[in-house]
Amino acid sequence: MYEGSRERHRGGIMGEEAKLYDYNWLLERAYEMLPKRPAQRRERFVVPKPEIMVSGRRTFIVNFKQICDVLNRDPRLVLRYLLKELGAPGELGDTYAVLQGEMKPRIIVALMDRFVRDYVICPVCGSPDTVLTKEKKAMFIKCMACGAVSATRPF
Repeated sequence: MYEGSRERHRGGIMGEEAKLYDYNWLLERAYEMLPKRPAQRRERFVVPKPEIMVSGRRTFIVNFKQICDVLNRDPRLVLRYLLKELGAPGELGDTYAVLQGEMKPRIIVALMDRFVRDYVICPVCGSPDTVLTKEKKAMFIKCMACGAVSATRPF
């Protein structure tokens, strides 16, 4: 628009129409519509804390199946990782895992946190939406969110 035509259109109907396309006015209006303080960020990926029960010389992880469902991993795979790291025998029940020997709860919680960090969370974007694949002797994490394929330590 030319300067002269802008002056002519400031008043009346064309003035309101010109206001709708004014960048600074639109920007101020958008800022006014935003909430005053940022909404609290809520994490959608929350791994339940393992419910551990020690009975005699055996340790039970009562909510093991629930944890594996949240992690989107096969319970046999997660149990294999735990048993290898602990150096203890164990077995899988319907919804629980049994570890032979008395294990301290904080050790099991620390191992589960390490499993999540190393084998669930994408190292590129931080998304928990991943799939663990094994090709020959190598293990990879494939992210469903960003598409990255990252090598990880096999167990």
